[in-house]
Parts: sequence; structure tokens; C-alpha cells
Amino acid sequence: MYGDDKTKENKNNKDTNHGSDEILAILSDKQSREIIKVLSKTELTIQQISNLLNIPQSTAYRKTRKLEELDIVKKTKVVRTLEGLDESYYKNWIYEIVVTFREGKLSHKLEHVKMEDKIVRLWQKFSE
Repeated sequence: MYGDDKTKENKNNKDTNHGSDEILAILSDKQSREIIKVLSKTELTIQQISNLLNIPQSTAYRKTRKLEELDIVKKTKVVRTLEGLDESYYKNWIYEIVVTFREGKLSHKLEHVKMEDKIVRLWQKFSE
């Protein structure tokens, strides 16, 4: 029984290290950092991100998708266009990312935007 628990624990640590490698890679990528930065200010679609940052739409999609997988950005809404297509809007979902390298192990911590901050932003939208 103890061996099973230990294997499970090691597997979880391995997943965490792998995720931390991905977080570090994302933070090392200038375009990904720019996407995080613009999505910190406003909700945008992939096409809007592409136009704003002057990058190909496929690149904006791929990088935003990876940021979403890592819980850094979040899809906030999906709007049906006049052409009948769904258009997704994305927003930065994190307040802080801390990456630590200690005793040969890489780890990370994501601090998500607090609920109070989201309520304040929502209230500001209604008051406009």
C-alpha cells in the first residue's frame, strides 16, 4: 500500500515539474507575454489579439490556447457572429506567477485574480 502512495506522489511531482517547465517556456516567449499583457487590460478575440500584436492569427490562436491550458488566460464568453460563427473572448486570469528553482526542482504558483476584483470590473462595466 505504501509503495502505491509513493508512486502516486512521484507522478504528481513529475506533472508539477512538467507544468513548471511549460510555465517557464511561456514566460520566456515574448509573444506569449504580450498576449498576457493585452489580455490584462481587456477581453479580446483571437483576431483582435492578432491585429493588435501584428502576429499571424494561427500564432495568436496557438499561444492563447496554450495559455488557456495552463490556466493563465480564460475564455470569458462566446458570441455568435452574423455569419453564424462562434467568436471566443479571452481575458487574463492570473494576478501573479511565481517560478521557483529549489534543490534541483522547478515549481510554480499561479495567483488567480480575486473574485472581488472581478466584481469591481463588472460593476465598472455596468456604470459606463
